Amino acid sequence: MISVEEAKKLISEYISSLKPVIKPLQQAAEHVLANDIFAEFDIPAFAQSSMDGYAIIFGDQTTNLNLIGEMAAGTTNKLTLTKGQASRIFTGAPLPDGADTVVMQEKTNRENNTISFQDEQLVLGSNVRPIGSEISTGELAMKKGDWLSPAALAFLAGIGIHEVEVYPMPRVAIILTGNELQQPGLALNFGQVYESNSYSLVAALNKEGIREVEVLTAEDTLETLTDVLGGALAKNDLVLLTGGVSVGDYDFVIEAAANCGVKQIFHKVKQKPGKPLFFGKKDDQVIFGLPGN
Repeated sequence: MISVEEAKKLISEYISSLKPVIKPLQQAAEHVLANDIFAEFDIPAFAQSSMDGYAIIFGDQTTNLNLIGEMAAGTTNKLTLTKGQASRIFTGAPLPDGADTVVMQEKTNRENNTISFQDEQLVLGSNVRPIGSEISTGELAMKKGDWLSPAALAFLAGIGIHEVEVYPMPRVAIILTGNELQQPGLALNFGQVYESNSYSLVAALNKEGIREVEVLTAEDTLETLTDVLGGALAKNDLVLLTGGVSVGDYDFVIEAAANCGVKQIFHKVKQKPGKPLFFGKKDDQVIFGLPGN
């Protein structure tokens, strides 16, 4: 029997990552990055307004300015400001050449094509996102081992990434053992109990983004459990067995695992509940035997 810390150490030692795959960004949610990602260009790639208002040259803030056009988000038009001029500008739009500051529209007075304003908080570069202020060319965007949350996916899309190299989610089989088990919704016969372990295990796996999960059942015989376990190991990366890991007359997990060529790493941990926990490995597949009760 080993300690919980020893068990954790052995699990970390014997579990290895699956071979990385390339996935479209839309299919990479909840996966873990398999390599570093660097920005290929500046974001934003141009000086960008963060407010609706007027683009100006900072030294002109105390004078009346002539309006010469407007800049909207997505525009491909070019506009150049000279001293004494301003342009209407909208959030996300590029600044005109020569402009370096944006005044919020709430701080301005407009008469025909002339504006004036009074903004004591205005400083050079107000309400402007400089080139590369979000991320600059060659900068580390995300690192290997980072988890791809919805926010992370949006960030990567925003810097032009359309596919990523990630570790695939494992395929998992859950094997339920115990002749006493009955499915919820069906009537219980004498001596039966409702099976509930698979519901918590599937939900826990789904919460981690693991969707390829099959639930199998095996009668309390060595032959049946060996057949079911062998089939599960042939198709899955991880097998979880519930029940049958103790020393009772109908506990066949340890023997069935050996019959399937599984190497026992440990059996029994100094913990309560969960003392009979089993962990083993066969090739690249890992198996855990969990107490059923």
